Amino acid sequence: MLNVVIDDVIYKAHRGELLVDLVGRTGGSIPHVCYHTQLGPIKTCDTCMVEVNGQLVRACATTANEGMKISTRSPRASAAQVEAFDRILSSHLLYCTVCDNNNGNCTIHNTTKLLAIEHQRIPFQSKPYEVDSTNPFYRYDPDQCILCGRCVEACQNVEVNETLSINWEDPHPRVLWDGGFTIGESSCVSCGHCVTVCPCNALMEKTMLGHARLFYPPS
Repeated sequence: MLNVVIDDVIYKAHRGELLVDLVGRTGGSIPHVCYHTQLGPIKTCDTCMVEVNGQLVRACATTANEGMKISTRSPRASAAQVEAFDRILSSHLLYCTVCDNNNGNCTIHNTTKLLAIEHQRIPFQSKPYEVDSTNPFYRYDPDQCILCGRCVEACQNVEVNETLSINWEDPHPRVLWDGGFTIGESSCVSCGHCVTVCPCNALMEKTMLGHARLFYPPS
C-alpha cells in the first residue's frame, strides 16, 4: 500500500490505482464524464482534472505514487473542471426537468449539480442531423451527443462488434454506425452496451421515451 495526500488528508492507495477510483473509494468526488470503470480511461472530456504536486493532470489516467499530494478542489483544478464541462455542454442542451433520462443516473445531470453549473456559458450548437430511431430497441439523438466516446469504446473494444466510430474530421462529428448507415441498416446486434454506458440522453432505450419525470434524490 502507498501513502498519498488527498486534499490535505493522508490515505492508503493501492499501487497502480487510478486517482479517479482512489478519490471515489475514499469518499471524495471528482467530476468525470468520459471515464467508466468498465471501459477505462478514454481521455476525451478533461472534467476530471486535479492538481498533483502542483501540476494539472487527468485523474482518470494518472496512477497513485508514494507521497503524492493530490488536490481535487484547488482553484486551478476547479477552474479546469468547469472549463472542460462548459465545452461539453456546448454539444448538449440542458432541459433536465423534462428529460426522459431524468432518473438520477444521468452523468451530465449529476455533474451539472456537482459543479454547480447554473447556465450554459458556451451557447449550445445544434448539429444538422435527425434523430435515428431505426433500431427497434433504442434511438440515437446526435443533438444531445457530447462525443465522449464511451459507446464507441464499448462497441469496439469490449463487445468487439466494431460497428460504432466517430469521424473527428467531419465539421459536425457524431457517432456513426458502420461509417454512416442508419442503425437499422448497420451491423449493430442490439447488445445494448452502448446505451448502458451513455452518460446522457443521446442513446436511450425506447421504453424510457415519453416518461419524463422530476427526480428527487434521497435526503
